[in-house]
Amino acid sequence: MASDFAVTQATEKGIQEAITLSSMDRQISVSGVGELTLGPDRYSITIKCQASKDSVQDAKNSVMRRADYIIQSLHNSALKEADYQVYQHVTHSDSLAHVYYEVEAHFTDLQKCQNIANLLSEKLGPGVTVTLPRCYHARGSMDKLRRQAGMLAIHNARQKALEMAKILHLSVGPVLKVQENGTTESQDASKEDEGLLTADGSIQQRIKEATISVSSKVNVCFQLKPSKTKRC
Repeated sequence: MASDFAVTQATEKGIQEAITLSSMDRQISVSGVGELTLGPDRYSITIKCQASKDSVQDAKNSVMRRADYIIQSLHNSALKEADYQVYQHVTHSDSLAHVYYEVEAHFTDLQKCQNIANLLSEKLGPGVTVTLPRCYHARGSMDKLRRQAGMLAIHNARQKALEMAKILHLSVGPVLKVQENGTTESQDASKEDEGLLTADGSIQQRIKEATISVSSKVNVCFQLKPSKTKRC
């Protein structure tokens, strides 16, 4: 009758890997961790200008001269209409008409975003206000990162299984079972609230605050097979 035995290895985190061997059933169960970090891949700025005149039309004319230059500059940077939104409203106070014009533009390239912001500030001067870039992730980017972290965890588990099996002169076969033990996400601790950035924060700090790290943990069970030996 074939006898069973087990080899157990403790990891630094106290997780145990167990290899169970028998003539009928040979398996190895290992844990794996995959960690990936993703910086922001989308950037947006808000461009504001306003005018106060005796009449609404005069105020609009004053604002639209700057607004036309803003929109043309965005188009010159290859932004499409879907990449920016325009907001405009009119108020009255102290016998004056106030017209406010605001553009929110979104970029996939930080350098292009900064170039536009600097150009508008230089050309329009105090007649326009441009915010620092807001850094964020595109739709689907985080889901993709989570999947990649999970795949990396499985890959690392297999590498661990290969090393352990080699010691026992066995080879690793197909996967018998995969169990996800959880996924954690973390951002810079100095970020107090989601989407909230200090007005005087540097661009470098904003990028750091928008960078996300994902860690995925899995347990994977592989079949073990006898190693192929070369015959002389």
